[in-house]
Amino acid sequence: MASPSPADLPAELPDTLLSFTSWNDDKPTTIVLLHGGFTCRLEFALVLPHLSDFHVLLPDLPLHSASRHIQPGTTDKSASCVAQLIRSHAHGGKAHVVGVSMGGYIGQCLALDQPDLVLSLFVTGAAPVVGKRLFMAQWTRVTYYTMKLMLHWLPDWVYRYQNSLGGLSISNELLAELRSNITWELVQDMFPWVLSFTLDHVRQLKVRTLSIAGAKGDDVPMIERTADALRSRRTDQDEAWPEDGSGAIVIREATHGWDMQFPELFAQGVSAWVNREKLPDQFERL
Repeated sequence: MASPSPADLPAELPDTLLSFTSWNDDKPTTIVLLHGGFTCRLEFALVLPHLSDFHVLLPDLPLHSASRHIQPGTTDKSASCVAQLIRSHAHGGKAHVVGVSMGGYIGQCLALDQPDLVLSLFVTGAAPVVGKRLFMAQWTRVTYYTMKLMLHWLPDWVYRYQNSLGGLSISNELLAELRSNITWELVQDMFPWVLSFTLDHVRQLKVRTLSIAGAKGDDVPMIERTADALRSRRTDQDEAWPEDGSGAIVIREATHGWDMQFPELFAQGVSAWVNREKLPDQFERL
Protein backbone atom coordinates (compact mmCIF):
# COMPACT_ATOMS: atom_id res chain seq x y z
CA MET A 1 0.00 0.00 0.00
CA ALA A 2 3.00 2.25 -0.03
CA SER A 3 2.79 5.34 -2.19
CA PRO A 4 5.41 7.99 -2.90
CA SER A 5 6.18 10.50 -0.19
CA PRO A 6 6.04 14.22 -1.10
CA ALA A 7 9.81 14.26 -1.55
CA ASP A 8 9.62 11.44 -4.08
CA LEU A 9 7.21 13.24 -6.40
CA PRO A 10 8.50 15.70 -8.99
CA ALA A 11 6.67 19.03 -9.18
CA GLU A 12 4.84 18.06 -12.39
CA LEU A 13 4.47 14.75 -14.15
CA PRO A 14 1.96 14.48 -17.02
CA ASP A 15 1.15 10.88 -16.09
CA THR A 16 0.21 11.72 -12.49
CA LEU A 17 -1.73 14.97 -12.84
CA LEU A 18 -5.43 14.24 -12.52
CA SER A 19 -7.91 16.18 -14.58
CA PHE A 20 -10.16 17.96 -12.08
CA THR A 21 -12.49 20.88 -11.50
CA SER A 22 -12.37 23.18 -8.49
CA TRP A 23 -15.51 24.73 -7.04
CA ASN A 24 -16.10 27.47 -4.45
CA ASP A 25 -12.43 28.42 -4.24
CA ASP A 26 -13.21 31.16 -1.72
CA LYS A 27 -14.38 28.68 0.93
CA PRO A 28 -11.74 27.74 3.53
CA THR A 29 -12.39 23.99 3.93
CA THR A 30 -11.56 21.58 1.09
CA ILE A 31 -13.48 18.39 0.30
CA VAL A 32 -12.27 15.94 -2.36
CA LEU A 33 -15.02 13.83 -3.95
CA LEU A 34 -13.83 10.49 -5.37
CA HIS A 35 -16.19 8.76 -7.78
CA GLY A 36 -16.87 5.05 -8.16
CA GLY A 37 -15.44 2.64 -10.69
CA PHE A 38 -16.32 3.27 -14.37
CA THR A 39 -18.01 6.63 -13.64
CA CYS A 40 -16.34 10.05 -13.44
CA ARG A 41 -16.70 13.43 -11.73
CA LEU A 42 -20.18 13.75 -13.29
CA GLU A 43 -21.36 11.23 -10.69
CA PHE A 44 -21.54 14.13 -8.22
CA ALA A 45 -23.36 16.61 -10.47
CA LEU A 46 -26.48 16.59 -8.28
CA VAL A 47 -24.50 16.55 -5.02
CA LEU A 48 -22.31 19.54 -5.81
CA PRO A 49 -24.98 22.29 -5.55
CA HIS A 50 -25.60 21.25 -1.93
CA LEU A 51 -21.94 21.67 -0.94
CA SER A 52 -21.67 25.39 -1.68
CA ASP A 53 -20.18 26.08 1.78
CA PHE A 54 -17.03 24.11 0.90
CA HIS A 55 -14.15 24.27 -1.52
CA VAL A 56 -14.68 21.11 -3.59
CA LEU A 57 -12.12 19.31 -5.75
CA LEU A 58 -13.67 16.96 -8.32
CA PRO A 59 -11.12 14.75 -10.10
CA ASP A 60 -11.49 12.10 -12.74
CA LEU A 61 -9.49 9.15 -11.42
CA PRO A 62 -6.82 7.26 -13.44
CA LEU A 63 -8.13 5.38 -16.52
CA HIS A 64 -11.41 7.31 -16.21
CA SER A 65 -12.70 9.97 -18.62
CA ALA A 66 -10.42 13.04 -18.78
CA SER A 67 -7.77 11.21 -16.71
CA ARG A 68 -7.84 8.13 -18.97
CA HIS A 69 -4.23 8.82 -19.99
CA ILE A 70 -3.02 8.07 -16.45
CA GLN A 71 -1.98 4.44 -16.02
CA PRO A 72 -2.20 2.08 -14.27
CA GLY A 73 -5.62 2.46 -12.70
CA THR A 74 -4.63 0.67 -9.51
CA THR A 75 -5.80 1.80 -6.10
CA ASP A 76 -2.24 2.65 -5.03
CA LYS A 77 -1.59 4.72 -8.14
CA SER A 78 -4.92 6.50 -7.79
CA ALA A 79 -4.24 7.29 -4.14
CA SER A 80 -0.85 8.78 -4.97
CA CYS A 81 -2.44 10.96 -7.67
CA VAL A 82 -5.10 12.16 -5.22
CA ALA A 83 -2.34 12.90 -2.71
CA GLN A 84 -0.63 15.10 -5.28
CA LEU A 85 -3.92 16.85 -6.01
CA ILE A 86 -4.45 17.60 -2.31
CA ARG A 87 -0.93 18.89 -1.78
CA SER A 88 -1.16 21.14 -4.83
CA HIS A 89 -4.74 22.42 -4.71
CA ALA A 90 -6.43 21.82 -1.34
CA HIS A 91 -6.46 24.77 1.03
CA GLY A 92 -3.66 24.25 3.53
CA GLY A 93 -2.56 21.10 1.69
CA LYS A 94 -5.16 18.98 3.51
CA ALA A 95 -8.68 17.84 2.68
CA HIS A 96 -11.68 15.90 3.87
CA VAL A 97 -11.85 12.87 1.55
CA VAL A 98 -15.23 11.53 0.41
CA GLY A 99 -15.32 8.35 -1.65
CA VAL A 100 -17.99 6.14 -3.20
CA SER A 101 -17.27 2.45 -3.91
CA MET A 102 -13.90 2.40 -5.72
CA GLY A 103 -13.37 6.00 -4.60
CA GLY A 104 -13.90 4.87 -1.01
CA TYR A 105 -11.16 2.26 -1.28
CA ILE A 106 -8.84 4.85 -2.82
CA GLY A 107 -9.60 7.21 0.05
CA GLN A 108 -8.78 4.53 2.61
CA CYS A 109 -5.57 3.61 0.78
CA LEU A 110 -4.57 7.29 0.85
CA ALA A 111 -5.37 7.56 4.56
CA LEU A 112 -3.31 4.46 5.34
CA ASP A 113 -0.29 5.74 3.41
CA GLN A 114 -0.44 9.49 4.03
CA PRO A 115 -2.80 10.29 6.92
CA ASP A 116 -1.28 13.76 7.29
CA LEU A 117 -3.12 14.83 4.11
CA VAL A 118 -6.55 13.58 5.22
CA LEU A 119 -8.63 15.67 7.64
CA SER A 120 -11.32 12.97 7.70
CA LEU A 121 -12.75 10.08 5.69
CA PHE A 122 -16.36 9.66 4.59
CA VAL A 123 -16.65 6.47 2.54
CA THR A 124 -19.59 4.40 1.35
CA GLY A 125 -19.76 0.97 -0.27
CA ALA A 126 -16.08 0.43 0.57
CA ALA A 127 -15.96 -2.12 3.38
CA PRO A 128 -13.74 -5.22 3.12
CA VAL A 129 -15.09 -7.61 0.49
CA VAL A 130 -16.27 -11.10 1.45
CA GLY A 131 -18.69 -13.73 0.20
CA LYS A 132 -20.28 -13.35 -3.24
CA ARG A 133 -18.79 -9.88 -3.62
CA LEU A 134 -15.35 -11.38 -3.16
CA PHE A 135 -16.14 -13.99 -5.82
CA MET A 136 -17.18 -11.27 -8.28
CA ALA A 137 -14.06 -9.22 -7.56
CA GLN A 138 -11.86 -12.27 -8.12
CA TRP A 139 -13.52 -13.15 -11.43
CA THR A 140 -12.85 -9.89 -13.20
CA ARG A 141 -13.98 -11.20 -16.59
CA VAL A 142 -17.50 -11.61 -15.17
CA THR A 143 -17.53 -7.94 -14.14
CA TYR A 144 -16.11 -6.83 -17.48
CA TYR A 145 -18.54 -8.75 -19.69
CA THR A 146 -21.51 -7.93 -17.47
CA MET A 147 -20.74 -4.21 -17.83
CA LYS A 148 -20.20 -4.58 -21.58
CA LEU A 149 -23.52 -6.42 -21.88
CA MET A 150 -25.47 -3.78 -19.97
CA LEU A 151 -23.89 -0.71 -21.52
CA HIS A 152 -22.85 -1.76 -25.02
CA TRP A 153 -24.79 -4.76 -26.21
CA LEU A 154 -28.29 -4.28 -24.79
CA PRO A 155 -30.62 -1.37 -25.63
CA ASP A 156 -30.24 1.77 -23.53
CA TRP A 157 -33.60 1.33 -21.87
CA VAL A 158 -32.48 -1.88 -20.14
CA TYR A 159 -29.69 -0.13 -18.21
CA ARG A 160 -31.87 2.90 -17.51
CA TYR A 161 -34.69 0.68 -16.25
CA GLN A 162 -32.30 -1.22 -13.97
CA ASN A 163 -31.09 2.04 -12.44
CA SER A 164 -34.58 3.46 -12.14
CA LEU A 165 -35.53 0.52 -9.92
CA GLY A 166 -32.93 1.76 -7.42
CA GLY A 167 -33.89 5.40 -7.87
CA LEU A 168 -30.54 6.33 -9.44
CA SER A 169 -30.35 9.36 -11.70
CA ILE A 170 -27.95 8.82 -14.63
CA SER A 171 -27.57 11.69 -17.09
CA ASN A 172 -26.92 11.16 -20.78
CA GLU A 173 -23.44 12.65 -20.31
CA LEU A 174 -22.59 10.27 -17.48
CA LEU A 175 -23.95 7.31 -19.43
CA ALA A 176 -21.64 8.17 -22.34
CA GLU A 177 -18.66 8.35 -19.98
CA LEU A 178 -19.59 5.02 -18.40
CA ARG A 179 -19.51 3.38 -21.81
CA SER A 180 -16.09 4.84 -22.61
CA ASN A 181 -14.64 3.89 -19.22
CA ILE A 182 -15.37 0.17 -19.45
CA THR A 183 -11.95 -1.14 -20.46
CA TRP A 184 -10.23 -4.40 -19.73
CA GLU A 185 -7.21 -2.50 -18.37
CA LEU A 186 -9.35 -0.76 -15.76
CA VAL A 187 -11.06 -3.96 -14.66
CA GLN A 188 -7.69 -5.67 -14.24
CA ASP A 189 -6.22 -2.76 -12.28
CA MET A 190 -9.15 -1.95 -9.98
CA PHE A 191 -9.57 -5.09 -7.95
CA PRO A 192 -6.23 -6.45 -6.60
CA TRP A 193 -5.93 -3.89 -3.77
CA VAL A 194 -9.62 -4.24 -2.92
CA LEU A 195 -9.19 -8.00 -2.61
CA SER A 196 -6.35 -7.49 -0.14
CA PHE A 197 -8.20 -4.93 2.01
CA THR A 198 -9.29 -6.42 5.37
CA LEU A 199 -10.60 -5.40 8.76
CA ASP A 200 -6.98 -5.28 9.94
CA HIS A 201 -6.43 -2.40 7.53
CA VAL A 202 -9.55 -0.67 8.89
CA ARG A 203 -8.00 -0.90 12.37
CA GLN A 204 -4.86 0.78 11.03
CA LEU A 205 -6.67 3.91 9.82
CA LYS A 206 -5.30 6.88 11.77
CA VAL A 207 -7.88 9.46 10.74
CA ARG A 208 -11.44 10.29 11.74
CA THR A 209 -13.50 7.82 9.67
CA LEU A 210 -17.14 7.23 8.82
CA SER A 211 -17.87 4.08 6.80
CA ILE A 212 -21.36 3.69 5.32
CA ALA A 213 -23.43 0.94 3.73
CA GLY A 214 -26.60 1.26 1.69
CA ALA A 215 -28.77 -1.59 2.97
CA LYS A 216 -30.27 -2.21 -0.49
CA GLY A 217 -26.93 -2.70 -2.21
CA ASP A 218 -24.08 -3.19 0.25
CA ASP A 219 -22.97 -5.84 2.75
CA VAL A 220 -24.66 -4.84 6.03
CA PRO A 221 -23.11 -7.63 8.17
CA MET A 222 -19.66 -6.50 7.01
CA ILE A 223 -20.36 -2.86 7.84
CA GLU A 224 -21.33 -4.04 11.33
CA ARG A 225 -17.92 -5.72 11.61
CA THR A 226 -16.34 -2.56 10.24
CA ALA A 227 -18.00 -0.60 13.05
CA ASP A 228 -16.37 -2.95 15.59
CA ALA A 229 -13.00 -2.59 13.86
CA LEU A 230 -13.17 1.21 13.95
CA ARG A 231 -14.13 1.15 17.64
CA SER A 232 -11.21 -1.14 18.46
CA ARG A 233 -8.53 1.13 16.95
CA ARG A 234 -5.52 2.20 18.99
CA THR A 235 -3.41 5.33 18.71
CA ASP A 236 0.33 5.30 18.02
CA GLN A 237 0.74 5.46 21.81
CA ASP A 238 -1.36 2.27 22.11
CA GLU A 239 -4.23 4.12 23.74
CA ALA A 240 -7.90 3.68 22.86
CA TRP A 241 -8.90 5.74 19.83
CA PRO A 242 -10.48 8.99 21.05
CA GLU A 243 -14.20 9.58 20.64
CA ASP A 244 -14.27 11.70 17.49
CA GLY A 245 -17.46 10.48 15.86
CA SER A 246 -15.75 7.69 13.93
CA GLY A 247 -17.85 4.63 13.23
CA ALA A 248 -20.10 2.92 10.74
CA ILE A 249 -23.54 3.78 9.40
CA VAL A 250 -26.28 1.96 7.52
CA ILE A 251 -28.88 3.78 5.43
CA ARG A 252 -31.85 1.46 5.08
CA GLU A 253 -33.36 2.82 1.86
CA ALA A 254 -30.05 3.41 0.07
CA THR A 255 -28.55 1.35 -2.71
CA HIS A 256 -24.82 1.05 -3.48
CA GLY A 257 -24.39 4.30 -5.41
CA TRP A 258 -26.78 6.31 -3.25
CA ASP A 259 -25.05 9.63 -4.00
CA MET A 260 -26.97 9.41 -7.29
CA GLN A 261 -30.11 8.17 -5.53
CA PHE A 262 -30.30 10.71 -2.68
CA PRO A 263 -27.87 13.47 -3.69
CA GLU A 264 -29.18 16.05 -1.21
CA LEU A 265 -29.07 13.57 1.69
CA PHE A 266 -25.56 12.55 0.63
CA ALA A 267 -24.44 16.19 0.71
CA GLN A 268 -26.16 16.76 4.06
CA GLY A 269 -24.29 13.80 5.50
CA VAL A 270 -20.96 15.01 4.17
CA SER A 271 -21.58 18.53 5.46
CA ALA A 272 -22.60 17.32 8.93
CA TRP A 273 -19.61 14.99 9.10
CA VAL A 274 -17.09 17.64 8.07
CA ASN A 275 -18.60 20.21 10.46
CA ARG A 276 -18.89 17.70 13.32
CA GLU A 277 -22.63 18.21 13.50
CA LYS A 278 -25.48 15.78 14.06
CA LEU A 279 -25.84 13.40 11.14
CA PRO A 280 -29.18 13.17 9.28
CA ASP A 281 -31.84 10.95 10.88
CA GLN A 282 -31.53 8.42 8.04
CA PHE A 283 -27.94 7.70 9.13
CA GLU A 284 -28.36 4.70 11.46
CA ARG A 285 -25.24 4.36 13.57
CA LEU A 286 -24.05 0.80 14.28
